[in-house]
Amino acid sequence: MKAAELETDNALLRLVEPSAERDASLSVQWLTGELGHTTLLLMGNSAEAVREMLPTSLEKETKRIEDFLERRDQLNWMIEHEGKVVGSVWVDLEDSEELPSPSVHIMIGDPAMRGKGIGHSTIKAVLNHLEGEGHGIIYTRHTTSNERADELLKSSGFEDLGSPYTKDGVEYQNLVLHTNTK
Repeated sequence: MKAAELETDNALLRLVEPSAERDASLSVQWLTGELGHTTLLLMGNSAEAVREMLPTSLEKETKRIEDFLERRDQLNWMIEHEGKVVGSVWVDLEDSEELPSPSVHIMIGDPAMRGKGIGHSTIKAVLNHLEGEGHGIIYTRHTTSNERADELLKSSGFEDLGSPYTKDGVEYQNLVLHTNTK
């Protein structure tokens, strides 16, 4: 689903509409090799799911991005830093088996850009957008092994929702954020 471009609190960072032409080759680059394997696991994909997703190709990634734009149950943005796409963020607008909606998910695909505050500014912009749309409660989840995601999400105001749980051999923690929307 097309989502409005979002400005962030970082003048060098904005959230833009995905483009298969621009982004598919980046996706292939991010998901190739051991680093891509590790990134997908940190995002919460099971080892079996990762085996099914990899190796990827330009054709597969082009189709994935085109699907992002056609979906009505998700908002999708690419994270652009100084004119270069460095990751993606999306919001599931329908409940899943594991998580109510809306639920926010983020991937900093360019490893050189991790740990630079990009995730924090990105999450803040998306949360502001969702709150402006009237969402009083927002959800997310992360793998319990992903300590950086836990730190990012909790510093953004999320709190643990229940106890960790295991699905397909991966342990997750759901989180919730109550916004100021009344």
